[in-house]
Amino acid sequence: MRNSLLIKRGLRVKPAMTCFLLCLLMSCSSTKHSAVSSGTTLFDTTNVSKYRVLIKIGQTELSGILVVKYIDNEWRGSLMNEFGIKAFDFVAPQGKCKLQNTISFLDKGYIRKTVESDFAFLLWDVANGKPAKEKHLERSPDGSLILKNDKRNIEYSLQLIE
Repeated sequence: MRNSLLIKRGLRVKPAMTCFLLCLLMSCSSTKHSAVSSGTTLFDTTNVSKYRVLIKIGQTELSGILVVKYIDNEWRGSLMNEFGIKAFDFVAPQGKCKLQNTISFLDKGYIRKTVESDFAFLLWDVANGKPAKEKHLERSPDGSLILKNDKRNIEYSLQLIE
């Protein structure tokens, strides 16, 4: 119930920003963070990885679950809320990311480009040591990953579900 109210509020206030509320990463309670070094593999390439996700845009937040798997030299995954409503699937071949089966209110060009760019950075660029001008990744003391898109003021937080 709480998540659906947040979505409705986000749609009324800022429709373009709502898509970012359905992306990845879990916020942490600590304010201390450390940068993730390049060459670090963030996701397990042999098994399915599941993450609790929290996306913050300004004062708006939304949580969900991200499922990721490495298959045939590409990343594949889905993002959904806790009720099982899918926001989108993605396929990320070498260095890129493409959203598929996107929920209708997220299926806009500028939203897709931003999310695809953020996911490509998270899945490929960090492991390859490629820097990004307006994005950076941190690891909190509790093990959460935090991706910040400074240009769009979006924070994706994710925590591994064991």
